[in-house]
Amino acid sequence: MAAWTDKRGRRQQRGLSLTEALVAMVLLGVVGLGMAHALGRTLVAAKYHKAQSLAVQGLRAELQRDGMALGCPSSGSASRSATLSLGSDISISQVDKHCRVSAVTVQAPNGPSASTTLVHMRYELSADTLLGPGTLTLEN
Repeated sequence: MAAWTDKRGRRQQRGLSLTEALVAMVLLGVVGLGMAHALGRTLVAAKYHKAQSLAVQGLRAELQRDGMALGCPSSGSASRSATLSLGSDISISQVDKHCRVSAVTVQAPNGPSASTTLVHMRYELSADTLLGPGTLTLEN
């Protein structure tokens, strides 16, 4: 501890240790606030990532259960809105399914050709509180 003697021989403390402790506390507080902010951002990102993963799994299950052509016309384009359930009490009410069916001819090199239909699907999900800002778009 730093001390000095005045003209009459008395020892007085300068208070340098107290100043050092206060500076250390301020620096520790700034570092702590930075870490708390980073942790909060990480938790929000993890929430959005989990919800997006659940949405993709739900759409994948719907495609496996119903097939791609359900709700699509035999030719041309169509759109429909639906609700996607992500769990027992979580759902996304605004799920838009856009479907375009077109006839294509496939030909092998120096071989036969065949006509078939090509289904192009696009799902658009928008739920800011669950999926984060913006629109989650899935398409083939």
